[in-house]
Amino acid sequence: MGWEMFKKAAAFITVLVVVMFLHLMLPFQIAAQEEGTFSDSFDEPLGEGYEHSQDVLVSGGVLRINSGSVVFRIGFWSNPSFSFKLRFNPPVSLHVNYCGTEEGAYNLNIISEGQNNEMVLVRNESGQETEMSSAVLNNFNAGDWNTVEISFNGTQHQVMLNEQSVLTAEDSEPLNPGAIGFIVPGENPVEIDDLMISSEGAPLMEGEVPVGEGVEGETVEGGMTEEEAAQEGQTVTDQTQDTTWQGFLNNIFVSGTSPLDLQTFLINLVLSAFFAYILGLVYIHWGASLSNRRKFAANFILLTVTTTFIILVVRSSVALSLGLVGALSIVRFRAAIKEPEELAYLFLAIGLGIGLGDNQRLITTLAFAVAILILGLMKLFRKSRADANMHLNIVTSPPSGVSLEKVQDALKPYCPKMRLLRFDENDKLLEMSFIVEFRKIEDLDTARQALQKLSDKIDITFLDNKGVW
Repeated sequence: MGWEMFKKAAAFITVLVVVMFLHLMLPFQIAAQEEGTFSDSFDEPLGEGYEHSQDVLVSGGVLRINSGSVVFRIGFWSNPSFSFKLRFNPPVSLHVNYCGTEEGAYNLNIISEGQNNEMVLVRNESGQETEMSSAVLNNFNAGDWNTVEISFNGTQHQVMLNEQSVLTAEDSEPLNPGAIGFIVPGENPVEIDDLMISSEGAPLMEGEVPVGEGVEGETVEGGMTEEEAAQEGQTVTDQTQDTTWQGFLNNIFVSGTSPLDLQTFLINLVLSAFFAYILGLVYIHWGASLSNRRKFAANFILLTVTTTFIILVVRSSVALSLGLVGALSIVRFRAAIKEPEELAYLFLAIGLGIGLGDNQRLITTLAFAVAILILGLMKLFRKSRADANMHLNIVTSPPSGVSLEKVQDALKPYCPKMRLLRFDENDKLLEMSFIVEFRKIEDLDTARQALQKLSDKIDITFLDNKGVW
């Protein structure tokens, strides 16, 4: 019995560890894929992964960056190659920022003053600016769309304008991978379209923080703090998706309020069904309740999935959340809870649904794993339970030679637990009803023989309680 229980516990824990491992690895795999290539034609509003000022908007399939504004594509782009279309009316100044971290960044400054157009590549590290290369632009068409291509292979920078090379620079000590962004400190707005980024997809570096993180004193443009950017009108919003380990943990432990996409919705529903199935198996095999555990455990999947669905729907709406409170004050459990253990498992199932519904997968998985571990330890150290439990009905007429005490003494050697449900006695009839447990099904026949020895007038009836079948 102990070895079988150990194998079941090991199987449950192994499955949970695999699920946790896959869950932890999935976000980083997705992040690495997103860091490899990216494109945006700006046909829709800026979504997750962008961080920008309030005066940045998408209109008519074009990204418009007004004066004193900033927009970044957050990430750690390693040796990036990116291109975009650029249009503005001079005079204007645009800073193209790449490899941007809190230590610094490369700034490609595009300056147009009517007839005079130039590019200047600047290395900004710890607030110290070093000009790397510059070029006068002869093929720049002010007011029309111009294609800018920037590539950095780790040692050499190359800038092309309208398919012509205009600037190159060598860099023997390259900066760390970082974000890519556009800053407009000039007087007139700038329009950007067809942004395309490719990268080597290097692993994210622990401890690195993307620019514009919204933390006091953190850099927005290489060497410029958020306070300085705010003075320039560069108020940074909170629409970012931090891909660092620290940011991943923050996303896990801080509940989001934005609507989830379909993939996240389906993943959470599948996880809730899987966790509920595991919980049902745990309750069936490890539960101590005398009630019908298998039938009761069948409700866990529906209860958990329903709770997940409800929380997923209402998490982004205050009105729906308040409506849920009103609904829960009316709808209550109508099923009779026979034992406190049943209520505890119901609360655990609801807790799983709430955690997954709020997209708290890591916390929910860890809490569920700890709960399963505790239940397994309790089962191992608890006295061995019966393999079957039955309703026992005893009737004897006349009752001579049979009493409650004699019946209990006859059952004790074979039943680790019994509970008296009914006792009726008169001059002509004695009737008793029990719920009894047997360690082995063979003990049932032995107990029956012991009861028949009390009287040849005794009638014995066993009814299946379906506790573990």
